[in-house]
Amino acid sequence: MDAMAKRRSPTRKRRGRTSRASIRRFASIYPGQPPDDLFADHFALDDGLVQAVEELERELGIPVWLLVQSDEAEDEDPWQDSFNMIGNVIASAFFAARHDSLAKDQRIALLIDSNGGIAGASYEIAMLLRRHCGGFIAVIPRHAKSAATLLTLGADEIIMNDHAELGPLDVQIYDPDREEVLSGLDEVQSLERLQAFAMGALDQMMLLLLQRTRKKTKTLMPFVTDFVTKLTQPMFQGIDVVRYTKMSRALKVAEEHGKRLLKAKYGTDADEIARCLVERFPEHGFPIYPDEARQIGLNIAPLTQPLRRILEKTTQYLPNLTAIGNVIE
Repeated sequence: MDAMAKRRSPTRKRRGRTSRASIRRFASIYPGQPPDDLFADHFALDDGLVQAVEELERELGIPVWLLVQSDEAEDEDPWQDSFNMIGNVIASAFFAARHDSLAKDQRIALLIDSNGGIAGASYEIAMLLRRHCGGFIAVIPRHAKSAATLLTLGADEIIMNDHAELGPLDVQIYDPDREEVLSGLDEVQSLERLQAFAMGALDQMMLLLLQRTRKKTKTLMPFVTDFVTKLTQPMFQGIDVVRYTKMSRALKVAEEHGKRLLKAKYGTDADEIARCLVERFPEHGFPIYPDEARQIGLNIAPLTQPLRRILEKTTQYLPNLTAIGNVIE
């Protein structure tokens, strides 16, 4: 099959299309407009999604750009998969768009539906939209997780659907020995828990011996410390110091990205919000719904009934969809 035909259709189901003669609309960056009309239906956005985007533009009064990335990955097409995560390819495409379709000093609304990607690329896109466009509104119908959450932090305003999710900012790092992706918090928090365990063991043993022997603390301390040292030494020896430092630095970078994006809007609260997003949640996939996002200090805009209706309408077109850029004919 021709490689062009193998590129994923922006939507698998053609809802609402009246006829093949109707005007087709495309996402400007990806998958773009096909060079041959033969593949137009495979690249075209669903009419229902286009209508929802147009309604959102009228409601907000600014252009809407799409950053919609499929949950699915297809290993046989690495180029396509590079558009299914926020990475250098996406960042470069947004930077290239500033020469034509991404107007100077015109705010946009960025409709985000993404599981994330690379934090550095998200930071670059957020700063581009601030400096070139003068800012942006983040619109989240379903989810903006991980690096997509980081991108959202750079927005002037965050609009979330009732059941939309943000996610923690703990960095994910691939471990070649275990052949799996681990959170940076796994390593850092394990050391913190070992430290807490050692201190708890020392307190308990000291209290036990004080009660049983009636001897003074200074007499018992050498015995207690020797016992706790022998108890915990094998566990501490299992920690790779270099890897621990790498994980700690990665978490610090993620937190610093968050602080810098938040500082302009949140001032002194930026540090605490960023720290919460990195450290507070038990796992990387933990959902942060609008009410909890407000509790940690994020300004989530009230969801008006017209916006709720538009976002609910939009969600039905997002599964298995990859569409990036503004809507073009």
